[in-house]
Amino acid sequence: MAGKKEVGSDNPSPAAKTVKFDFSGKDQPLIAVKNVSKGYRKKIVLKDVNVDIFKGDIFGIIGMSGSGKTTMFQLMSGVLKPKAGDVLVKSDLFYKDKKNIPDFVSVYRNHNNVRKHFGFAAQIPSFYEHLTVEENLMMYGSLYRMKKKDVIENMDRLLKLVDLKDEKDTLAAELSGGMQRRLDIACSLIHDPEVLFLDEPTSDLDPVMRKQIWALIKEINSKGTTIVLASHILEEVENLCTKVAILHDKRVLGYGSLKDLKKLFKRNRILKVELEKGDYTQIIRKLNRIKGVEKTSKKDGTLIVSLTPDDKIVRQAMKTVDSSKDRLVSIEMSDATLNDIFETLMRKSE
Repeated sequence: MAGKKEVGSDNPSPAAKTVKFDFSGKDQPLIAVKNVSKGYRKKIVLKDVNVDIFKGDIFGIIGMSGSGKTTMFQLMSGVLKPKAGDVLVKSDLFYKDKKNIPDFVSVYRNHNNVRKHFGFAAQIPSFYEHLTVEENLMMYGSLYRMKKKDVIENMDRLLKLVDLKDEKDTLAAELSGGMQRRLDIACSLIHDPEVLFLDEPTSDLDPVMRKQIWALIKEINSKGTTIVLASHILEEVENLCTKVAILHDKRVLGYGSLKDLKKLFKRNRILKVELEKGDYTQIIRKLNRIKGVEKTSKKDGTLIVSLTPDDKIVRQAMKTVDSSKDRLVSIEMSDATLNDIFETLMRKSE
């Protein structure tokens, strides 16, 4: 389907410039961000961004503060319009009778339809603190013009899903931070959307609550919901996401699965060493002399060594560690983490 005409607008405001794209082939994305640029006055926030999100993905967008993650979210969900390019969505998401309708339509020209099938949980909670959990869900259902019986049916299912059934009569203000985050996600799911956008879903949560939200996100996804999340917590993205886009300096530096990213960029291996006394000064000095050892650092009493995936270099590094007179507590070799890939891309872009 190359260059089919888009359907008419259900939003009277002018749409972004229409761009023709080729979606030939069987494996078509659910959402396609094509050549999107966005700026505010003279400041460019995003430039020529291209990513595809497929049905069933947990798609992660990462980047430093101010990299444009939230702006990209608002563009993808149709809240903002780009300066150039377009965000397209599969039309069969909301058009069951597809006569004279193209395979893909613009989110900006079909904002009302998109709104019915997209859910959005912002970083700042959007529920009402003075309402109970149940009252919040009922109110959100009414905003989507749902029938009361459908709201009640969805609410019962969601309260079980987010583990808030026993708190349905509790005021939102009286919930713990983790419970409030689960309520916010439940409100974004009340209309049973096909796509859920989560902006920093676990920011300001402790590690235990964070893992609870991770488990909830995985469960929501397992029930068929495509999820797009923005996060600055790289461990979160690495544990959850099937695909990742790395934003930096207004553009996408890397995009794909973690496996794809490791293929595209240098696939360093990571050596983690813990010694009883934790004095790594001499070892670091020796390691830094080895050609192929790219970075050494210390974290929580552990020495972390990034090195090229060459067996000879790995053996040299291991021999250097073995030369220490300090007792070895633990040693671990692994592939590069998302954090390592992120740092490598940052350095390459500068």
